[in-house]
Amino acid sequence: MKGKAVKKILLSLFLCMSILFSKHVSLDSFLKNNNTVILIINPKNGEIIEANEFAAKFYGLSLSKLKSLNIKDINAFSKEQVQEEMQKAKEENRNYFIFKHKVADEKVEKVEVYSFPIVYQNQELLFSIINKYKDKYAVDYFNENLEEQVKLQTAQIEESKQNITNIFLACLVLLIIWVFILIYFLKQKKLLTIKLQNMNKKLHETNERFELAMDTTKDGLWDWDIKTDEVIFSKTWKEMLGFKEDELENCFESWASRVHKDDFPKAEKDLHEHLNGVTEYYENIHRMRHKDGHWVWILDRGKTVFDENNKPIRMIGFHTDISSQKEAEKKIEEQKDEFEKIFSNSNDAIAIVDLDTNFLNFNDAYLLMTGYTKEELLQKSCLELTFEEDIEATEQALAEVFANGHIENFEKRCIVKGGKTLLSSMNIALMSDKKRLILTSRDITQVKNLQSQEKLASMGEMIGNIAHQWRQPLTVITTNASGVKLQKELDLLDDKTFNKAMDSIISQSKYLSETIDDFRAYIKDDKQREETTIIYILNKTLSLNEASLKNNHIEVLTDFKSDLKVYGYKNELVQSFLNIINNATDAIKERLVSDTTRIILISTRKSKDGLSVEIKDNAGGIDKSILPRIFEPYFTTKHQSVGTGIGLSLSHDILVNHHKAQIDVMNEEFEHEGQKYKGAKFTIKFKKL
Repeated sequence: MKGKAVKKILLSLFLCMSILFSKHVSLDSFLKNNNTVILIINPKNGEIIEANEFAAKFYGLSLSKLKSLNIKDINAFSKEQVQEEMQKAKEENRNYFIFKHKVADEKVEKVEVYSFPIVYQNQELLFSIINKYKDKYAVDYFNENLEEQVKLQTAQIEESKQNITNIFLACLVLLIIWVFILIYFLKQKKLLTIKLQNMNKKLHETNERFELAMDTTKDGLWDWDIKTDEVIFSKTWKEMLGFKEDELENCFESWASRVHKDDFPKAEKDLHEHLNGVTEYYENIHRMRHKDGHWVWILDRGKTVFDENNKPIRMIGFHTDISSQKEAEKKIEEQKDEFEKIFSNSNDAIAIVDLDTNFLNFNDAYLLMTGYTKEELLQKSCLELTFEEDIEATEQALAEVFANGHIENFEKRCIVKGGKTLLSSMNIALMSDKKRLILTSRDITQVKNLQSQEKLASMGEMIGNIAHQWRQPLTVITTNASGVKLQKELDLLDDKTFNKAMDSIISQSKYLSETIDDFRAYIKDDKQREETTIIYILNKTLSLNEASLKNNHIEVLTDFKSDLKVYGYKNELVQSFLNIINNATDAIKERLVSDTTRIILISTRKSKDGLSVEIKDNAGGIDKSILPRIFEPYFTTKHQSVGTGIGLSLSHDILVNHHKAQIDVMNEEFEHEGQKYKGAKFTIKFKKL
């Protein structure tokens, strides 16, 4: 009984050792170093989970074969016999079972089985030690062997405990380090979270700016996944072609099928060249069919993303509707063609020169006007063909063109082939490239000659009227001088009489001097534009025509309510008004007898854009049939000895072409001092500077 008790105690210790071992000692090492038959069995199904080499040798099987068996394959007892033995062991207070196992050489041996529960790899298993059933000496031998094994394992367990302590300390240090690392990573996580939030905010702001930019530019975005052939088209892209957001399929064909057939080959070529790396960017202009059928001009741009093997995987780009630009280009081309036709076929001489006035191009009319051949004119400049005395004025005109972009109705004398001189009226404009000038020139030599004749005729009539008008001032001067002389001789002259006579003489002399000054200014040709006012011009005109009006018993009524500054040629403006007033004077002389009321009314009124001048008479008006023609050159209803038919035409040219005014004529009935009259009314409208 004493041996059994010792064995029981040793087996209990071995059980504790096994439990510790299962947690801390390598099972493989234990099985390998143990020369006892050991099996680890799953109690639920009897499968042999693990065994040692000593067990394999005991059963006469390979280790792998043994581990593939069930305990039932080894135990020769039936189920009933197993249960009977287990009950018997319980009654005899044994901690082992006596079974019969199939061992090597197909023998059946009686064995003692010591089984203890363990936890291995998170499984509840049976740790079984199997020994042959022997007599008392064999048991003692087993016990001694077991005691040696217990001592050996106890030493290993002690060593393991020390290792466990070291491992525990190491783990504790690692835990502390891990805690610090965890704290660090938590802080980093917080910083990263803040950073991500800021990045998300910036990304959101960037997206908002991108969307705003997209809405502002009205460009359509497309994003092509080349691998899947899926294309994402933006809302604007689809609206550009008249489609709603859900009306077009997101595929490459949605684009390709809508490109104009004449434009597709070039678009496809440009696309492939970019995808093959020939071009850095893709860019193409083509037409695309709108939903309603018309064509939309598209500027298509994009760039490809390549993978590590330099294969295209994605392409992003934009569509811009340039239909309006194309329409503008078409109009420019049409205008260019129209300009070419006008340039070539115009009766006016047109030339294009550089900023130094060297001729670059010209039409046939310009060649005809100058008499030079094309080759000859290309070797000359406009200044070179300018009369020497007019070069300074021409340079000033060019300076005005460079400053303001254009000048109109600039008159200068030109030297043409053969040394002849002609007078030309030029419009000069700076072209859009700011490197060239375009000149439009008209030969006005004959017109100027006729104007001079008209002016001389007016001057002749004015001289006659002035001579007649001067009789009265000269008579006053002569009478006062003679009276003073006689009174001096008779010693009757006093200071009062003398001063009165001298004042009268001075007044009349001043009047004669002013008349001469006005006449001299009228005769003088205008060379430069000057700032003046409309009322000043009207008063100068009436001053020159005063004698003629008085001699013809015509009363001039003025109503100058507003005035306007203008920048022009003073004498030309005087002449234009003088021609209109003379025309009215001739009509009054022809139609009204001298003892009837003869009136000319001149008034100024402020208008929306500037000033309006009205000149009307009571001569009965102009025949309706000739009213539309009165501003035509050489048109006249007067006798050849009275008029040339150029007066009103000249006024029209001066006012409209030289001073940007507007002149109209109509018949009008009006009332003056309770009396009704009818006559022609000329309305001249000047614009503000």
